[in-house]
Amino acid sequence: MWEDEKMILITGGRAQGKRAFWEKNIASGEGESSEISGLWIRGGQTSFDECLDSPYVCEFHLFIRRLLLEEPSLNAPDWVYGTMEKRNGCRLPDREALTERLFKACPGRVLVTDEIGLGIVPLDPFEREYREETGRICCLLAARSEQVWRVACGLGPVSYTHLRAHE
Repeated sequence: MWEDEKMILITGGRAQGKRAFWEKNIASGEGESSEISGLWIRGGQTSFDECLDSPYVCEFHLFIRRLLLEEPSLNAPDWVYGTMEKRNGCRLPDREALTERLFKACPGRVLVTDEIGLGIVPLDPFEREYREETGRICCLLAARSEQVWRVACGLGPVSYTHLRAHE
């Protein structure tokens, strides 16, 4: 089932150098062009289809936020919500369907997201739901990703490497 899934998930706090870490330490080691910085799309600004198809996605947490808000500019298809109802002011996506599509559309993608679940629990019910949903979706993605990196201060000790030979 997972033979071709080579997704790399990079997470960490805001402005911790996650994208630069990947470009400097991983992409350069794989012989990828240093021109990658111009290929990234931002989850906070792009359409659903662009995010689904792009091999380089940063600000994935903002993509999820836009899904929860049903932002019209995202142009998300109905299947992404399934039969989920609104809760705390947001429409919850079908997590499994979303992660499955993300893997099928571009199995070798590099996905960068902020770690937003730490710190003080927000009073706003939407903000709590946003944190929870982002965390649950990222956990599903991490479980199927080949590599998961947690970057702090531009440094990223490997957190998880999926050993497919032992499954």
